[in-house]
Amino acid sequence: MEQQLQDIGVFILHVIREMLVLGAAGFVIGLLLRKIVKEGSDRLINNIEFFIEDTRKNIEKLVESIDRLLERTTEFTEHTGRSGSDDVTTRGTLASGAPSMPIFVGNLAFTITEQDLRQLFEPYGVVDRINIITDHETGRQRGFGFVEMPDRTAARAAIAGLQGTELAGRVLNVDEAKPRPPSRERHQSR
Repeated sequence: MEQQLQDIGVFILHVIREMLVLGAAGFVIGLLLRKIVKEGSDRLINNIEFFIEDTRKNIEKLVESIDRLLERTTEFTEHTGRSGSDDVTTRGTLASGAPSMPIFVGNLAFTITEQDLRQLFEPYGVVDRINIITDHETGRQRGFGFVEMPDRTAARAAIAGLQGTELAGRVLNVDEAKPRPPSRERHQSR
């Protein structure tokens, strides 16, 4: 009987020791998990704050763009006497599939961008496409480009309104683009 009590005592001590070891391990694991969760949540919070700040900045930029567009629309209306509702015909031209009117823009400063030309022409109407011509070998601008507008009336108004105006210190040459003559073969056999 004494041996059985001793065996039971040893077993109980063994169980208590295992419980203490597992309890300590559980405590340590709990601390590590807590630290990992805290760091992860801190990172998540930082990412959310960054996303919110980035979104706020983008919204501010969008509001500024809308304000500039409204100012240009107001200036356009005052300058031409046309309102935005007059551009319904422009949308009809786009839907009808009529070809855009190409406009030649010459004597451009080499620093002019497509965005600069878009801002210059958009007060007159919708701009389909802008192409500033560059040298194939050097990649530098050649000082002229083309703007395509779907509404021929708006395109003619843009030509009349912008011909001879100054942009970046240079007087622009604005005219309807002439059709390109058929190209001759560059390399003729001798």
